[in-house]
Amino acid sequence: MGIFNDINAIDAFAINVYCIVSAFFFSACAYAQLNDPNPVQWFCAYVFGGIVPNLYWMTLTTNNKNSNNTCVTKRLVLALHSFVAIMGTAIVYKMITVVPKLLADVEKHHGLLWAFMEYEEGRDTCGLLLLIFHTAYLNSVIRRGPSIRWRSGNAGSNGSSSSSIDPPVPMIVSPAILSLGLLFILGVSVYVWVVHHPELVAKYGLKHCQGEMFGLGGGDDL
Repeated sequence: MGIFNDINAIDAFAINVYCIVSAFFFSACAYAQLNDPNPVQWFCAYVFGGIVPNLYWMTLTTNNKNSNNTCVTKRLVLALHSFVAIMGTAIVYKMITVVPKLLADVEKHHGLLWAFMEYEEGRDTCGLLLLIFHTAYLNSVIRRGPSIRWRSGNAGSNGSSSSSIDPPVPMIVSPAILSLGLLFILGVSVYVWVVHHPELVAKYGLKHCQGEMFGLGGGDDL
């Protein structure tokens, strides 16, 4: 029986593909933060929230019989929950900062969304939202473990896993569909980054987006 004849195999395949693609995406995001005036917190956020869960999931899928996995998984899940809460708080702060500017200048732009993206706080908020969606999704996947039967019709005695810290409660939406949806969002983000970000850099002359890493000039454009 092929992989595409097994629903659980399709879900696992989709999660693995998403983990690989999103790891490259957030690695590029982390690298891009090196030319930010305050690179440390942004770099660490993209690495921890965007890459660490991916690597841990891939480790679970290849070593899910390790008895130490449950303890490590519990700690990581708790850390990721805290990370999502911190990112949510940061978004609230960014929104409080940008909304007055947005309301004052929205008539100068070509719509509310574009006006939002023209501000550093707006772009930061979009990046934080991506991190929250990504981290929350992988956190739920990790919490259930690689051997969980995702659909209600497949949950049973075979749905337990030594690395799972939750009972086999089925996900409302298939992991394959969620992975495809998140991959689409990442694709849109890449398009905006490649096509429209250079326009903002040229318009506002953002030195830290023109290769001046750590306040030093002479770097390549990002």
